[in-house]
Amino acid sequence: MKKSLALFVIIIAMTTTLVLARNLPAMTVANKLSYKTMLQNYFHPVLHGYGIGFNESSYLTAKWNIINVRILARNTIRQIASATNATDWSQLRAEIQTALQNSGTEIKKGRIRIGGTDYILTNITVSNETATADIREMPVYATCNQQNISAEDCEISTTKVGDLSLTKKTEAYEDNSTDPRVWAGILNFKNVTYTFVTFAYPRW
Repeated sequence: MKKSLALFVIIIAMTTTLVLARNLPAMTVANKLSYKTMLQNYFHPVLHGYGIGFNESSYLTAKWNIINVRILARNTIRQIASATNATDWSQLRAEIQTALQNSGTEIKKGRIRIGGTDYILTNITVSNETATADIREMPVYATCNQQNISAEDCEISTTKVGDLSLTKKTEAYEDNSTDPRVWAGILNFKNVTYTFVTFAYPRW
């Protein structure tokens, strides 16, 4: 994933807006980098891979990934920023980090690139043997933020263009070894069904 950190964008936008009238100095590039670095600690890769989908008449290639991410509700971020007595950005960052640790929710997020275009993965389920997800058009997070819509609601509201269902293959070689990287299944994309075979690299 581009670790674009929708949560990072939301926190920066909301905290900057809410604390402008307080005692905090202007946010610098270094301040933003510190927030991004802190939030990246809550992004944990689960599964990623690259594969090809094919049917009798066409094919496509896809690069995809799934991560675990810890998020905060928008109202929690707003409450922290509104109530803070911080006099510098590092203090406010520490308050947000404490909230992430104590009351953050861990969810799965993902992306898939098909034919050079990025799409979001939603409704993700992953186990040691299977993975499923819906494929949706990329949301415009900035617009959702202006409308006070959470990143998750923003993602689920975009147009669904397909879905993905994978299973780890366990067929043994002649020496009885297996290759745990080979996963296969079905990729439905824009009303076309493909058999999808991919190398997948788990990060449990």
